[in-house]
Amino acid sequence: MKLHYFPVAPNPTKVRVYLAEKGIGIEQVRVNLPGGEARSPAFLALNPMGKLPVLELDDGTCLTESLPIIEYLEELHPDPPMIGTDPLERARVRTLERLADVGVLMSVARIIHATRSPLGLPPRPQVADWAREALDQALGVLDTRIGPGPFVAGERVTIADCTLWAACGFAAFGEVELDPGFRNVIEWRRRFGERPSANLPG
Repeated sequence: MKLHYFPVAPNPTKVRVYLAEKGIGIEQVRVNLPGGEARSPAFLALNPMGKLPVLELDDGTCLTESLPIIEYLEELHPDPPMIGTDPLERARVRTLERLADVGVLMSVARIIHATRSPLGLPPRPQVADWAREALDQALGVLDTRIGPGPFVAGERVTIADCTLWAACGFAAFGEVELDPGFRNVIEWRRRFGERPSANLPG
């Protein structure tokens, strides 16, 4: 089994953080994204969309999209549980993970690509302003939901932490500041940043 990734990209990052938290050791293959490797015929044979991450199974099957990859691995390795142990907890964790992904990570990505896009896209100030409002709204909800923590969903690490950490890392890369008024989120980021899974080698 191999995970194809690029270290700055947030979607591969959330899978890598998940693997580290679970203690799952699989080969990780760095793809030269800036160099165009994801558009090469060899990589497009793994994922015709040319996107990361890709989980390549031993039989050659390739899984794409970060959340399905994580859920597949969670079924293979249920302990320690990182989605939940009963239907209500799983629903809550999935809700928080989606909020971190759609509300935070996607808003951060829109701000970055509308201001200083690493892909060379033209500036779009109105898009950046709209995305900033969406980001602050999502952070406000998360700030309330996290509460005293120590983790996003309570007392254990879940996939919501993996996604929120990836979003925070991408925000730092793109110089997108998180409002310090969201104190629970900022404190969560400080605590989680001390974990080995948050300090992976490139």
